[in-house]
Amino acid sequence: MSLSDSFSVLRPRIDEATASSLAGLLARAGAGIRSEEFSEAVLASVVGGKRFRALMAHVGYCLGAHIPLEEVDIPDLGAALELYQASALVHDDIIDNANERRGMPTPHRTLAEHHTRRSWIGSSTDFGRHGAILVGDFLFSAAAAAADRQALSLGDERAEAFTRRFADMHAEVALGQYLDIAAEQAPLDPQRSDALRTSDSLEVALHKSAHYSVVHPAILGAICGAASVEAGAALADTLEEVLTPWGLAFQLRDDDLGVFGDPQVTGKPAGDDLREGKRTVLLALTWAASSPAEREALTEVLGVATASPEQIARATQIVHSNGRGAHEEEIARLVEEGHRALDAVQFAPQASGMLRELCLILTSRRA
Repeated sequence: MSLSDSFSVLRPRIDEATASSLAGLLARAGAGIRSEEFSEAVLASVVGGKRFRALMAHVGYCLGAHIPLEEVDIPDLGAALELYQASALVHDDIIDNANERRGMPTPHRTLAEHHTRRSWIGSSTDFGRHGAILVGDFLFSAAAAAADRQALSLGDERAEAFTRRFADMHAEVALGQYLDIAAEQAPLDPQRSDALRTSDSLEVALHKSAHYSVVHPAILGAICGAASVEAGAALADTLEEVLTPWGLAFQLRDDDLGVFGDPQVTGKPAGDDLREGKRTVLLALTWAASSPAEREALTEVLGVATASPEQIARATQIVHSNGRGAHEEEIARLVEEGHRALDAVQFAPQASGMLRELCLILTSRRA
């Protein structure tokens, strides 16, 4: 069975565990008719998605326990990762003022519309944002509860390693998110080719996405699946070497899709990353290779929610002409770095083949 086929078997299990975990917490918390719109926003937040993080945990467990991937059974860890992802996305959409995700209205927009329909007093926008913050907090609580259940199934030493890694993961996301929004505040002088630095953008990608989306989930799975704390730690070191460059390539591919992806596939409006002013590696490479006039055209779009379709199209063409080729070269470099790290370790042929297929899934995707 190919890795893609195994993922197809696992996704429905992950969906079921995630929904069940969330419904259980809503019931225990006492959600009722007065908070119906809140519960609906919470439940809608976990609908859809690729389930990459939970799937990465299954890969890590498979490597640690030496069992076929489709036989891995870690519902609590899978749910914890997907619930945390949902929490992070709700808060991310507030920060980015994003009105859509996966082709559906975001929680702050849904709750704002609820406020308007009910003719409540006050600002519907404020209510939507405040309510969505609480939706994200609730999802984080659900993630923590599921992670606690997973930790309780482990021995004391492994549970300690697991809880530390899980906490490190969400702490690093917060740091990466802060670095991301701080970078967006820096003024851009079109006369300066060095106003954006690729190294800064890579640092944000590492903390906000590469470790969180790929490395940490796989290591959490490895901790749960390994026969001992020592075996889990050794596997964690290996996975960090192999998966970190692939995790960066995963994020760089995401950045490419944020500009050039098909909205029908990605679920996000075309050029969304440009409107949000994301200081990505793709933008940094484009900026360095552009003329002052082209940089001026970019600044008319970056972080400008009211940028016209014509301005977005012009900026997209500049990125395509000046940055996309170098960006693809950087993705290829990171992919090769991970392959070299994989060649240097002693995985069984089947495990090695699984990881190579994983690299293709992570870095060659269209959504």
